[in-house]
Amino acid sequence: MELFEPADNSGILPIAYFHALARLGGEGLILIEPARSFVSLGAFDDAASCLDQDYCRAHDIPVMRRETGGGMVLLGPGQVFYTLVLRRPHAIVPSRVDEAYRHLSQAPIAVYRRFGIEARLRPINDIVTAEGCKIGGQGAGDINGCFCFVGSILLDFDTDLMHRVVKLPDEGLRAPLKATLNEGLTSIHARTGTRPGPVAVKRALAEAFAPLLGGLTSRAVPACLVTKAREVACELSDPQVVDSDDTRPRSLFKVREGLYLCQRAITTATGRIVVSLTVQDDHIRTATLRAASGDAPINLSSLVGRPLEHAALLTALPNLSALGVERDTFIAALLGAPS
Repeated sequence: MELFEPADNSGILPIAYFHALARLGGEGLILIEPARSFVSLGAFDDAASCLDQDYCRAHDIPVMRRETGGGMVLLGPGQVFYTLVLRRPHAIVPSRVDEAYRHLSQAPIAVYRRFGIEARLRPINDIVTAEGCKIGGQGAGDINGCFCFVGSILLDFDTDLMHRVVKLPDEGLRAPLKATLNEGLTSIHARTGTRPGPVAVKRALAEAFAPLLGGLTSRAVPACLVTKAREVACELSDPQVVDSDDTRPRSLFKVREGLYLCQRAITTATGRIVVSLTVQDDHIRTATLRAASGDAPINLSSLVGRPLEHAALLTALPNLSALGVERDTFIAALLGAPS
């Protein structure tokens, strides 16, 4: 199996390389650290509902839509990417995607442990610390008959920038979003106080993946791969691709597997209200409501511990008559896609 380590000094955003390798019908492991921050949308993310494109344009943050699943992520310096491309059928790739994650995640988990983090896989695709804090996200998908497995080692993570690129129905929800990101995400630097160099991390990744792949041979990045990656980068960052209609709004914002935010601005007969729920393992952990005036006219603490589902919400909700909204209408707004 071939190992490629492109230098990120060409202006090509890193995720273009694994798309390019798959489209060329090649195989290999690509390791790279981005030189700049950018947003990667999942194949079915609705940019209009989840991404603050005005902020990205104003701060010169590129946006691309990858051809694999998963949610919107912020990628950039301090993250070392590993992207594996294998032609199907391949003996290394299990038939079930959860088994593929379990098998291939052994490599990044070994790297985290090498640098002092006791990590494990939280199905289906998150790598978390022993306490359950997310320290790495992964994705997989098929491109041009190839199985693509992607992820990154988080040396650092910019939660300040991440919470700014997310589109919210109300600016008052930005503080709880940032707090939840800081709680649910971590990095090697945040956990250990040290920041390994990207060269050392790439070496560790190569050593960890090698036995899973039957060995690795380092190879210079061929000119055809660079050319194709540049072409793919232009295609996937085209506004028509980023703003594709073939998407679906997400009702919850994923922080990590098992931890989500439900944030809504709801118009009622008495005015606009803003609701923020933290949902952990399918149950509401925190619930707050704020009116446009900044007041909290209704206490939603009765929802804490309840499943985020219609029947449970209907029995637990307090009287909402002061807000001028029916319970069913309120619940429908919470459970529906973001407005």
